[in-house]
Amino acid sequence: MRNRILLAAFEEMNLRGIKFTMSDLARRLNVSKTSLYDHFASKNELIHHILITVIQDIEKQEEAIYHNSELTFAEKISGLLKVAPTVFGPINNDRLYDELHHFYPEEFRMIDIFREQHQQRFLSLIVQGIENNAVRPVNLKVLHQLIDSALNDLFSYRFLSNSNMTYPDALSAMADIIVNGLLPKKE
Repeated sequence: MRNRILLAAFEEMNLRGIKFTMSDLARRLNVSKTSLYDHFASKNELIHHILITVIQDIEKQEEAIYHNSELTFAEKISGLLKVAPTVFGPINNDRLYDELHHFYPEEFRMIDIFREQHQQRFLSLIVQGIENNAVRPVNLKVLHQLIDSALNDLFSYRFLSNSNMTYPDALSAMADIIVNGLLPKKE
């Protein structure tokens, strides 16, 4: 039942944003609010668990890429840039990130810390690639800012909708540009 509640709550977040109520969720699941509170003490706890689940999903995908010895360095970079949450499905609410920031500052901070750790680990891989001559030397601060800004902007539902893309599609296009550049491939 906990997993059903988490999935339904995620669907409510996609539909109504963070402002969904436990009554909305109970109606969606066709259960009483008391049943929800048997599994989660509060809406805050429920949202916290959703975010933890998403973070763990991303971490699991990243670990598989980092430890896959069959991938080339370029494939690892590209793969890491393409990682997106899969456990609940796509996020279709462009307000979600801002609402988390405004109404759930502790959870927003948790996501912010996770994103920064994710970026630092990625940059460490780039440094390793530079040291091993697998990647040309680049300004790491600019790369960090470029990726951070792109991830924020690509998360916009309006951008994705207007571009007729999914978030994974946008991440894939970003990864291609970063890894392969703008110049045509040499034959």
